[in-house]
Amino acid sequence: MHPVATAITFEELTTVLVRLNTACTAPELHGVMTGLLSGGARLNRAMLQKVLEAHAEGDSVFGDEVMAQLWQLQLKTMEDLGTSELVFTPLVPEDDDDLGHRVTALSDWCQGFLVGFGTAVRPNDTRVHEESVRETLEDIVHVANVDPTAEDNDEADEFAYAELYEFVRMAAIHLFEEMSPPEERHLHSEDASGAPTLH
Repeated sequence: MHPVATAITFEELTTVLVRLNTACTAPELHGVMTGLLSGGARLNRAMLQKVLEAHAEGDSVFGDEVMAQLWQLQLKTMEDLGTSELVFTPLVPEDDDDLGHRVTALSDWCQGFLVGFGTAVRPNDTRVHEESVRETLEDIVHVANVDPTAEDNDEADEFAYAELYEFVRMAAIHLFEEMSPPEERHLHSEDASGAPTLH
């Protein structure tokens, strides 16, 4: 078997972005990447680097090593979004991290997702106006605006976060299916399971 390149982790990407003094977080950058994919964009490595660097607004450009890791993350994200096993996960802290940090990270991820999605969608693409797409995007906006200071780390708040996380996860998959390029549509038509709902 050929060795599989490992995508950059949350902790590794956070360290890189801090070192480069970027203006965005790891969840936000992965959100941008996922939003681009879910909006139908299929960028090559050079174009992806250009978009991510512009969003990060760091003091330094992403070097070859960092970009190689980000490209692997892009490939893994696209694969996970497209599989029928629904294994896609946003790049956010693990469940043992502070709840407030996780809520902030999920909010950052959603903000990045909306930027990436808006960048990817063509002005004349009428699919973005379909009810399921529009409502899913509106719900992602709500998650992006969640106040992390309102969380108390109790069981009810943990449950609420778990619901938000699962909604965001499924929303990205749903939009990826709905907005995929025409040549990919047949791959997702049998797996589409309707729009997720934010309760």
